[in-house]
Amino acid sequence: MASCIAVVAKENYPLYLKTAAGSQQILSNHNLKYWYIINSSLDVVEEKLRRTDNKDLYLGLLYLIDDYIIYGYVTNTKIKFFIVIESGSRQFHDTEIKIMFKKLHSGYVNVLCNPFYEIGNQITCRKFDEMVKSMLLKIYSSAMVSSQSAALASNVSNQSLANSQIAPEYTI
Repeated sequence: MASCIAVVAKENYPLYLKTAAGSQQILSNHNLKYWYIINSSLDVVEEKLRRTDNKDLYLGLLYLIDDYIIYGYVTNTKIKFFIVIESGSRQFHDTEIKIMFKKLHSGYVNVLCNPFYEIGNQITCRKFDEMVKSMLLKIYSSAMVSSQSAALASNVSNQSLANSQIAPEYTI
């Protein structure tokens, strides 16, 4: 399941952080764990930006920490987007992650187009928040479906194994 989606400013302070639990404050006690994970990934982002020619905004898999996989994306203006996914959930292809980041990027551009938004302040736009919530729910639901299908497949294989051990078939 996607645990967290975050937007980080050029100066590496959080503009937006949304978790699957839905805590409203960026640096609440619940969100501090995710901010720590994202903050530890910032060094990897800086290193990747120094090494590459920055033609592709998608940075790919950044970091594995504890039970989380962190993906990154950087805009031309050095705004950083992060998606944190629990490692036990369904694995996503790079194309799926890229699509999510492009959707986040376009949502962020829409926030910037709002004449009442001051650049550099925390993002409090309701439409952006709803878009991120829908992305978290979509990722969560696909992870639940894949984990349920894996559990169902293991149950079916266990039952077929048990049936074959209980009643062996003899042919004449």
